[in-house]
Amino acid sequence: MSEYHYIFLRPGIPREQVVRDIATACGAEVRPVDTQFIDCAANLGHAAVEVEFTHEYEDDHGMAFEQYDSLFTVRDFDSNLERQEATARQIFENLSALGRYDLILVRDLQELLASSGPASI
Repeated sequence: MSEYHYIFLRPGIPREQVVRDIATACGAEVRPVDTQFIDCAANLGHAAVEVEFTHEYEDDHGMAFEQYDSLFTVRDFDSNLERQEATARQIFENLSALGRYDLILVRDLQELLASSGPASI
C-alpha cells in the first residue's frame, strides 16, 4: 500500500491564486488535468503534486479535514518516503511563508505533521 503526504488548505479561493501559489511553492508549472478527482497537477521530476479543489474527507484522527476547502497530494514516483516527506515539508513551508492560508500537512491521512495559520489545529 502506498503512503502519501497531503497538504490541506483554506481558503481554496480564488482558485487561480491558489494554483499560482502552489506552482510557486513547488517550483513547477501546475496544469489542469482531465481526471475524476484531480483538478490540476505538477510534475516535479521525482514527484507529482495533485490538486483537488474540493474533497469529501471527514474529520478523522483528531484532524478537522472538513474545515479545509482544498488539498493536494505529494506522491514520489519511486515511493521514496523520505524524499516525499522532505518535498511535502518544503512545499508546506513555502506556502506557509505566504501567510495567505491555513494549512495542515498530514501523512497518509493518519498523522498530523505540521499546521500553520491563525486557525491551525
